[in-house]
Amino acid sequence: MSRMSVNLSPEMEALVEATARKEKISKNEVIRRAFALFNLAENEKSKGRFLAVAKENEQDEVEIVGRILGL
Repeated sequence: MSRMSVNLSPEMEALVEATARKEKISKNEVIRRAFALFNLAENEKSKGRFLAVAKENEQDEVEIVGRILGL
């Protein structure tokens, strides 16, 4: 596995640290997952699709409640 150095703003560093604590994973894993999500978003965008936030309604149907912009 290769190493990479990344400069983060204090706010982004705090977000990575808080996420790692909350999810009980390493900061490296937080960043790996973020890049995996970004890669998924880019792949779907190239197919004319987008990422969304969804929930199941009372009829067990999936309902889109928001579109994720900026990825």
